[in-house]
Amino acid sequence: MSEVEFLEFEDLIDYATGRRPNGGWVTAYAQEKRDNEEGGYYSALVPVGEIDARLVEPSWDLDLGDGTPGFSFYFDDRESQYHRFGDDSAIEPLVVRRYFHGMKPSYVEVCEEFRYFHNLYEDRVTHTLLAFDESGDEIEVVRVSDDRVEVRVKYLKEYLAARGMALLLLYVIDRWSEKSLEELGMTRQNEQQGGSGSDYRYLRFVDAFPDLAPERNTCGRLFGKTVMRGAENYDPKRSWQRHERKYEDFIIGVDDDGEEVHHTCDEEELANNFGKNPGAPHFLTAVFFRREVLVKYYNEPGKFRVEDGYLRCAGYWGMPLDNNHRKYVTVFLGDLGKLPHKEQLYWKRYNVAPDGRMSDVNFRRSMLGQWADATEPALLFKRTYERFGENWQSQQGWELFKKLKPADSHHWTSLHVPSDGNQKEFDEQIMSLTKLLVDRINEAEVGMRATLEPNDKGGITKFGRYLDAIGFTEARAFVQLLRNLQSLRSGVAHVKNTKNNSDYQKAVRFFDLDARGLSQGFADILDEATVFIGKLEENVVTTSDEETS
Repeated sequence: MSEVEFLEFEDLIDYATGRRPNGGWVTAYAQEKRDNEEGGYYSALVPVGEIDARLVEPSWDLDLGDGTPGFSFYFDDRESQYHRFGDDSAIEPLVVRRYFHGMKPSYVEVCEEFRYFHNLYEDRVTHTLLAFDESGDEIEVVRVSDDRVEVRVKYLKEYLAARGMALLLLYVIDRWSEKSLEELGMTRQNEQQGGSGSDYRYLRFVDAFPDLAPERNTCGRLFGKTVMRGAENYDPKRSWQRHERKYEDFIIGVDDDGEEVHHTCDEEELANNFGKNPGAPHFLTAVFFRREVLVKYYNEPGKFRVEDGYLRCAGYWGMPLDNNHRKYVTVFLGDLGKLPHKEQLYWKRYNVAPDGRMSDVNFRRSMLGQWADATEPALLFKRTYERFGENWQSQQGWELFKKLKPADSHHWTSLHVPSDGNQKEFDEQIMSLTKLLVDRINEAEVGMRATLEPNDKGGITKFGRYLDAIGFTEARAFVQLLRNLQSLRSGVAHVKNTKNNSDYQKAVRFFDLDARGLSQGFADILDEATVFIGKLEENVVTTSDEETS
């Protein structure tokens, strides 16, 4: 771009006339400085019916710092009048620059009603305002910095449409050159464009200012406003998530030729026990998924919880499921239809043809209405570990395994059997299990109650001495499991030692991981730990009952 084109704002005319694509974001406030250029951008909310009146002149309709509450005072002793936005015009700010007379730094903030309308969360670390979609995923709606505020167009246009308002995008941009008009081959320019019916109005001039500053012999200014209107087809039902839901098809079986059979998960097209849609697949048709489908949810324990028979996303959605199946996760076809559409698409990637039937646990719970304990290794371990902790505390008055610290709580919520061949996932689960069974041993309490040798150190050794002291017959085997589990964890935390006689390799052989594989190997470790904890619980309860009698 030549210097003449620069001073004539050739690159900004499409912005000034509202023809430049916005890329999904609009700048509602900005202060910019570049070489030979300074710019200010602001915005103002006005009723749609006042747009033409606001385009008569290119001047700004709202200045920085304006738009805050104020009063009108009258000379004829009438009562003063309060104005929410400072005067009796219908203009409102979208962004307010707050000033504190030098006592505190000024800053910008987005108007309260816009934030409340979209229920935006302020992330003070990233300086963004966030919305959450129906799946609970974060969406950046506003980006805030000291010199710029950007708003996502979709959310802004919905707000404008809901309120019957338009947004005036105000701007003033100055450019200059040290050369004179004659040196540039230019003449003085002064033009206004736009107005009623055009959704823009601007003033553009170029003139000589030899006394202003040596580097500003020739100056240009682009000054004006463009109009952003609300969404044309705004539907409150859709934007407030009361729109028509979308439903995916899932594999529900195979036909006589071995081809997969698909059907929608829309409940309105499914049969039920009350005669609805005869001949259609039943709401309770089991749909099968690879177990890897749950990894996404295990990896975000702050947002999701995978429970025994249920998956939930904070307060957004939840779904019954069968996660007691050893090989798959199964979900009833109708329950899949209650998922947000984005989640349906995610689950569809892991959908497989039915292979067998749902777990016996899920069948008894959902079909027979019977109570059934979990059988899946991680779920059974967690139930046993939790119950053991409560009973031990009740019987002994102290914790054998201390509760996890809040920062480590994810080791509990995300504990699961890893996918076979996934070393990273396996290592993470070994770390979590070791946290629960080794790191949280209450060394202080067991140390006081055991007969220790001078060289006895470490939680596992003290724990073993304590188990001997209470006459637990499985003490040696339990300690051996914990030591090998600790050795596996050491391989996770450090560079794995591949030497045949290393503690890590001894643990690999002890758990027979090469033959069993990572998934089955970890499941077996959980099973063994569950058995030991169960036996220890029986030992304590029996001993306590005998002492009571």
